[in-house]
Parts: sequence; C-alpha cells; structure tokens
Amino acid sequence: MKKIKLIIPILTFLAIFMSCEDFSTDLEVLNTENPDDNILTSDPVALVATGEGILQNWYLTVHSTNAPGAAMATMADVSSCSWGNFGMRDASSEPRVAFNNNSSYSYNVSRSYFNSLYAVLTDSNTLALAIANGTEFDDPASVEMIAKLGQALSIGYLALVFDTVWVFDETGTIAGTGRFESSSTYSEAMTFALAKLDEAITLAEENNLSLSEVALPGGGGANATLIQFMNSMGARMLVGNLRNSEEKAAADWDRVLEYANSGMTADFEIYMDDSSWYDLIPKTYLVYPGWGRTDMRVVNKMDPTQPDYWEDGVTLIEESTDPIDDRLNTDYEYLSSNSFAAARGYYHYSNYRYSALDDYISIWTINVVEISKSENDMYIAEALANKSAPDLAAAAAVINAGTRVVRGKLPEVAADADAIAEAIHHERIVEFAYTGTGLTFFEMRKENLLQSGTLLHFPVPGTALESIPAEYYTFGGTEGVAGTDYSTGGWR
Repeated sequence: MKKIKLIIPILTFLAIFMSCEDFSTDLEVLNTENPDDNILTSDPVALVATGEGILQNWYLTVHSTNAPGAAMATMADVSSCSWGNFGMRDASSEPRVAFNNNSSYSYNVSRSYFNSLYAVLTDSNTLALAIANGTEFDDPASVEMIAKLGQALSIGYLALVFDTVWVFDETGTIAGTGRFESSSTYSEAMTFALAKLDEAITLAEENNLSLSEVALPGGGGANATLIQFMNSMGARMLVGNLRNSEEKAAADWDRVLEYANSGMTADFEIYMDDSSWYDLIPKTYLVYPGWGRTDMRVVNKMDPTQPDYWEDGVTLIEESTDPIDDRLNTDYEYLSSNSFAAARGYYHYSNYRYSALDDYISIWTINVVEISKSENDMYIAEALANKSAPDLAAAAAVINAGTRVVRGKLPEVAADADAIAEAIHHERIVEFAYTGTGLTFFEMRKENLLQSGTLLHFPVPGTALESIPAEYYTFGGTEGVAGTDYSTGGWR
C-alpha cells in the first residue's frame, strides 16, 4: 500500500508519509494515483494484509545496513571495523568527531531509518483509523492490536535513536516540547510509545490474540509468547532510552520490573527465510568473516590478560589460553591476523570475532534470537537493584541462575550493588550483543561509558531539515550539549 506523504509545514506538523524516501513541506498533497484515506481505511482485505506486514517492516528497518545499528555497535566499542560501510569507520574514529548530517553524506545511516519507521507508523495509523471509522473486520481486536503495536515500535525506535521525534497517531499530532514546533523530546515520544504498547498488551490479553506465521514467522506469534515479547520490548525500550547515568538514576525501575516480570521466559526467535525476513545488522555484517570483529574491550572482559585496546604498532596478540569466561572459547573465534588497514588506526584491530551465529551465516534459513531470556533477566536484575526499594539479594539470584554462571562458568556474583551492576554490564556485551539492534550502544550510553565525544543520539536527518526547512545541526565531537548530546565520560 502506498504511504501518504509526510506533511511538515514550517509552523505545524500535520501528517504522514507517501514513501520511505519522500519528505515534503507541502500543506496538502493530492494523491491522483491512489485512493484517498476514506477508501484506504474501508478496505478490510487490504488493511489486514497491511497489518500482517507491520512487524516485518519494523524488523527489516532496524536490522538494515541503512540503519544506524552497525555505527552504534562500533561507537560502543563492542564491535570493531575500519570499513567505511554503514558509517562504521567515521562513527568510531578516534578521537570522536561530529556526525556528518549533510544530506549528501554517503554513509548517512539515519535518513532511511527515520523515513522507514515513519512509514511503519503511517500504516499503523491507517489501521487504527479504520477501527475508529467502524470498518468491518472479521477480527477487529487483532487489527487494533497490531496497529497499537506498530505505533509503539515505530515511535519507540525513533525515540531510542533521535533527539527529536514527531509524534502522531490516528487522531492527529501529539505536540511536545521538542526542538521544533509540534515535535517531542525522546522521553516524551517514549511515553507515547509505551502507552500504545500497553494498549496492545491489554488487547492481546483480553481477546486471546495471536499473530499468524505470515505476520511473525517462527512460532513467536502464539498468544502467550506474543504477550511476553511485548512486555520484554517495554523493558528494552524503557532502559534503552536512557541517555546517561543521571537519567538511569531517575528511571522508573518499578515499571521496568513490571514489564520484565511478564517478559520472555525463553529466547524469542524469528524465522529468517532469507527473502522477506533477514538480519543484516548485527547478525551478518558484524560477525561475517572479513567484516566486523569483537572489540578488544569485550575480549578483555572475558580474559583480563588480553589487552582492552590494540596499541599502535602491535601486529599480533596471541590467543587466550585461560579465559575467566568460557564463552570466549564457545562463542568467539580467535584470528591470528588482521585485514584492516593500519593507516586507518590500529585501534580497529582485534584478534577475535563472534562465531556463535555461524549457523545463521551459513544456512541463512533458520530461527534467530531477537530477545533472549538473558536479556529479559538482566532487566529484572537491574530493576531489582535500582528500584525505590532495592533488593540486591534477589537481583544477584537472577544473575546467578542465568547465563553468567550456566554458560560463562563465572563465579556467582555477590549481593553487592557495584558487583551486580558490573555483572549485568558483562552479560549485555558478551551474551546477547548480537540479538537486538543497538543494545550495546544503549547500555554504554546510560552508563556514561561511550568514549568522550561520542554522540548520544542522532540529529533529525539533514534531508528532513532541508525540507522543513530548518537550520543544520548535529551531535558528536563537541557539537551539542555536553553530557546530553555527546559523551563527556568514557571507559578509557
């Protein structure tokens, strides 16, 4: 279904998209080739088909090479790559520099992501409007549920990445206090997204709703699993949206715990058919031989005798022989040489790659994990340790029953706040760094661990700024507000 063109007048934001690449300032756009809104929202067959594509379009958007996932992984010093593709080299340059937000920049990884998520939002709003208009569906609750979920995921994933978000649903624009008139801050946008997510969860619970294999292949659409997935997404988005340690301290950890306690009790998997469903970032280009490698900081976490940073002039670092974390043996592969150009910086070098996804990059048609049980467990543990009445013993128990001990064979963590925080951080960068997009960047961001000068979120894409029109701006290096738009801390 064609999308309706996004309308952003200079003084007010009115509506929505025509395509993933179009961005217009027109007050009104006459679509002479496609039906108007009333027809679009009264064709139940076409709308049901649109609904079945909502999650696929969201997934392909956030896992695309045109999205910021690869750049965020290298900025987080969890993956390393000197290739210019997908903004990896520029984003992870040392010292960090401002993001190039010009519309002509070859590696602008925010533009398509921005437009595509708004396209998902447009389709979701069309479904919600059809429900509001009384369009007759065989299962209206199911259509409404996927509409609410699409609204939640599209706005939520815009909030995770950008400083400013335009928020709107089937009722119109929800104006906030963002950088531009009628726009919202990332925190306001996330509030909207989570409200829509809660509505989707309630609809699924009260109506025993499931999704078809077309909408969500791999078995994850069954009612109980779907509800768990949505709750885990709530925890992921709440925690991932935090920009620094000050926001972490003020977060609603009781709400995180409520989501996570109803979240995944087993790994949430999606079937990749290598045609309409596939994961390019992180599960392909960040792990495929010759592309991304595991940053030395992560290697050092699993074996402290390995350096956490590759120094200039070093050509070889020997294989680990006695790691403290057994996953360096089971999930990672040692490499005795580097293919990266030294002139681009020895800091890109690494002696390990992530190999736990070798089945996927060999077979391609296989179930892959989007949200692991371990990811959800860490939200539970983190919430228990940080909520208004902390329960450190319970937090430690969750960690010790999970992948840290079972897979990593690490010693049990004590009921100590600092030890628990470090254990959670360790699991996030070692165990499930290659499941959902951006998880390690969001983790490093909220802990003030991103290298100094690293942008904390992306600006509105330059193409959009030109279309509003609005003055160019960007973040990173020293551009923006220190500690709010770019990191002033860093792990090194």
